[in-house]
Amino acid sequence: MKKTVVYQIGKRIFVKKKLLIILIFLLLCLAFLQLDFPSLLSSINQIPLWLIVLLLILQIISQLLFTTQWYQMGKLANIQISFWDMFYINCQGSVVDATGVRIGGEITRAVKISHIGNCSGEKAASVVALQKLFSLSAFFFICLFATGYLINEVPLLQALSVQLFVYSVLFSFLLLIFSIFVIPHRIKSYLELKPQPRFSWMSKVKFFLLSLLDPMISLQKNKKQWMMYFLLAIIIWSVYPVKMYLLTIPFSSNVHFFSVVAIAFFSYMVALIPIFPGGLGGFEATMSGLLLAIGFINHDALIITILFRFVTFWLVTIISLIFITYYKAKHSISPIKEVDNSEKK
Repeated sequence: MKKTVVYQIGKRIFVKKKLLIILIFLLLCLAFLQLDFPSLLSSINQIPLWLIVLLLILQIISQLLFTTQWYQMGKLANIQISFWDMFYINCQGSVVDATGVRIGGEITRAVKISHIGNCSGEKAASVVALQKLFSLSAFFFICLFATGYLINEVPLLQALSVQLFVYSVLFSFLLLIFSIFVIPHRIKSYLELKPQPRFSWMSKVKFFLLSLLDPMISLQKNKKQWMMYFLLAIIIWSVYPVKMYLLTIPFSSNVHFFSVVAIAFFSYMVALIPIFPGGLGGFEATMSGLLLAIGFINHDALIITILFRFVTFWLVTIISLIFITYYKAKHSISPIKEVDNSEKK
C-alpha cells in the first residue's frame, strides 16, 4: 500500500515537472520569435575576434584546473590515475551532463575512476563526493556574498520574502557543508545508526554523505591540504565571472565587476533547481533578466547570455567529444571492449 502511494506521488511530481519544462520551452520559443534579428546581428558585431579567442583560452584553462582538482582528489584516495586519464574521465562526465541527466555525469565519473584506476566503487564514489563537497562549499560561499551585493542592485530581489528564501537556502547548505568539515566523526556515527530511508532519493543522499566522510576524517589531519583544495575550488569558480565580465565590456564600459560576479553566481544557483534539465532555460532566463535589470538593452543581454552559455557549457561538450575520440583512438578503446572489461572486473 505504501509503495503504491509513493509511486503515485512520484508519478504526479514527474508529470508536473514535465509540464513545467514544456511550458518553459514554449515561452522560450515565443520569446525567440519576437526577437529583432538585425539588432542581434548588430550586437554580435560589437564583439571583437580577439575576445572570442581569449574566452576560448580561458575555458580551456578552466577545464585543466577542473581536472587538476579531480586529479588531486584521486591522489588523496591513493588511486593511480594519470592527469590525462582523469581529463578523459571528466570529458565523459561532461558529455553526460550535457544530456540533462541529473547526477548522471557524477555517476559516469565514479564508474570510470573505478575502471581506469582499478579501485572499488566505494573508493571511486568517495572521490566524486569529496570533489563535490569542496566545489559546492566554494560555490555557496561565493554565492552568499554575491547575493548580498545583488540584492542592493536589483529591486525585484529586495522583497523580504525573496531574501528570506534565498538566504535560507544558502545558509542551510553552508551549515551542512561546515558540519561535514568540522564534525565528520559524529555525522558518520549518526548516519550508520539510522535505519534505511524509505525513499530512494534519501538513500542516495545518505550514500553520498557516507562516501565522503571517511576521506574528510583523514583530511582533518592535514589542514594545509584542506586549504589547498578549498582555494583551488575558489579559483575554478572565480574564472567564470571573469569570462562573463570580458563579454560585457564591448557593450558597456560602466558595468561593475561585482555586479557581473553576482549575476553569474545567482544564475548558476537558479540552474541548480531540479526542474531545469541541465540548468537549461532557468540559467538563461535568470542571467538575461538580471542583465536587463542593471541597464543592458534586450539584445545585448541576450547575446552576452548566449555566448557565455556557449563558452562555458556547449564548448566544453565539443572539446570533450574531440578529446574522447582522440583518447579512444590512441588507446584503441572501443565501446564493446569497454563493456567487456567492466563485466570482467
